[in-house]
Amino acid sequence: MKRLASLALCASMCAAPMANAANWFDIQTISLPEWGSGKFIGFVQPLYTDYTGSNLAASNGQIPKFNLVQPTSNQTSDLYVQRLRLFERGSINPDISYYVGVEAGQNAYDYSFGSYSPRLIDANVVFSNYIPGVRLEIGNIRAPGPEGAMEGFMAFNLIDMFPTGITQLMQPTFYNPSVAYSQIAHPINTGTPYAVPAANVSGNNGFRYPGVMAENWFMVAPQTEVAYGLMLADYGRLFDEGTSNGPIIAGRLQASYLLDDPETIKSCDYCKRFFRNDLTGFIWAQQAHPSIMGVEATMKRDGFGMTFRDGYMQHGAVNVKAEYFEGSGNIVAPAVFNTFPGAPAQLTNELVYIGSQNKANGYSASAGYFLDRNWEVVARYDYYDRLPNLADQERVFKDKAIEAVYHMTPMNKIVVDYINRSLNIPNPGAIPVAQRALAESIAGSIGNQFDIWAIFAF
Repeated sequence: MKRLASLALCASMCAAPMANAANWFDIQTISLPEWGSGKFIGFVQPLYTDYTGSNLAASNGQIPKFNLVQPTSNQTSDLYVQRLRLFERGSINPDISYYVGVEAGQNAYDYSFGSYSPRLIDANVVFSNYIPGVRLEIGNIRAPGPEGAMEGFMAFNLIDMFPTGITQLMQPTFYNPSVAYSQIAHPINTGTPYAVPAANVSGNNGFRYPGVMAENWFMVAPQTEVAYGLMLADYGRLFDEGTSNGPIIAGRLQASYLLDDPETIKSCDYCKRFFRNDLTGFIWAQQAHPSIMGVEATMKRDGFGMTFRDGYMQHGAVNVKAEYFEGSGNIVAPAVFNTFPGAPAQLTNELVYIGSQNKANGYSASAGYFLDRNWEVVARYDYYDRLPNLADQERVFKDKAIEAVYHMTPMNKIVVDYINRSLNIPNPGAIPVAQRALAESIAGSIGNQFDIWAIFAF
């Protein structure tokens, strides 16, 4: 009965990408025949965010930026439109698909050097069947990597949708590598970090890089699919001159066991692409060699994980994800505070630890369950350990989140979530006495996060 309900629901979902599909290479590159030469799609995402706590300020009277609504970082609560995305998808011919999207809203992709501006976010063309075993994607490409970075908009579960580690480790901000930045001496790690002032920091790139990717997917058995993607691109932000910082190579390999029977898979193209039930395992890796002031270091990122989905918008449907990720080189510690009189650089500048000896790692796990057709509850736990190689700089972030979702339709939903956040200093004794009290008060001031948001697609 669950499978029949899935088929019936699936038939109404062909207008746009659906929730929690596993083959993101397929979904984000190949246009459906029904879209013809072009189909206009979009969504708007209003959001209310409130950081709550008994004392959101540190002992110096300043509120840390992690207690302020990003990316402007000037208030602890706000009601705003986080995303308005408009995109066009279609086919030039049966073997050439294109995808063009514009992003607007109050988010770090549209925010650059102190101001907002709508920006092109997706712009790529995919050539199929020209090279045996390979589809070629050219343009601004979503890099193959962790599951959270691969997901399409309908798969968002939490408004803090990326775990802290994914945000800090995998979605970097960018800066001009040739500017003369100051260095903050460190007794353990001589020569790092570099202090990058906020005025020199661009926004993030939404995990997208201008370049080329070879990708494809194959059914190797009646219910088993293998997919891969290998990208070569420019490490930088598409429209911010001066942020280009050498090449990046990234790849992902995944295998999926499809839970639906083979006949269902054959007879329902929308189901197998946008709304399939499966168990997927994946591994991924990325490497670049960005420089800063002429000093180059190897940056590595890698991870592995799994996803499981059985059903959607029906009683008892479940969705489970788990992932581990790690990195070395170019480990970034975001600025703790906005600039204030007499502020030391290590508190109001973004600190970039470039050496390959600098490390970070983390993991996340989430589970969702449908109480009935409309109501879903989701829980997630995130862990991120930043700079465990530096006793005085190591910080551990832990988030416990719960969410209630009301699915009005497969394309529209209203969400309430609450995130219990903590920031720990594993080695307080390694911090000089003169700085220890402030560091501990900063960690202790981290507040919890409450959100109400919605997605209205059209």
